[in-house]
Amino acid sequence: MSFAERSIVAELLTFVSVISLFTWILISRHAAGLFDGPQGLMHWARTVLWMIPVGIVVAILTSLLWESGYRLVTRDSADELTDERDRLIAGFGWKVTSITASTGFLLALGALALGYSVLVTLNLMLVAFALSDLTGNLAKLLRYRLGG
Repeated sequence: MSFAERSIVAELLTFVSVISLFTWILISRHAAGLFDGPQGLMHWARTVLWMIPVGIVVAILTSLLWESGYRLVTRDSADELTDERDRLIAGFGWKVTSITASTGFLLALGALALGYSVLVTLNLMLVAFALSDLTGNLAKLLRYRLGG
């Protein structure tokens, strides 16, 4: 498994852990009624804004631990060189990410135009951006597995 593939796996592990945690937090706070009333969207936004720094810290820690663990177990040396294939695969992943995010954003706007609440629309956008990260990483991993 190349360094790029290991990085993608670490990103997927980060995705699962961070999204699971924040889905649980959002659902429990919604069930408690924290997002109701005039201050509801402000509470939702504050909750979601915490996802950014927490996600970054978890991503860095996961990458470091994953790579360190891999090297300890396999006794491999560093192979962090990137070539043209890595750049092409990364570009492909960005395209998949962009298409998924754009589609989700348009669907969320459509939901708002159909009369759904702002909270539902914001949650749809949040899901769209989360899915765009997931699909982009899965697309890159698939390209690596298929040989680029």
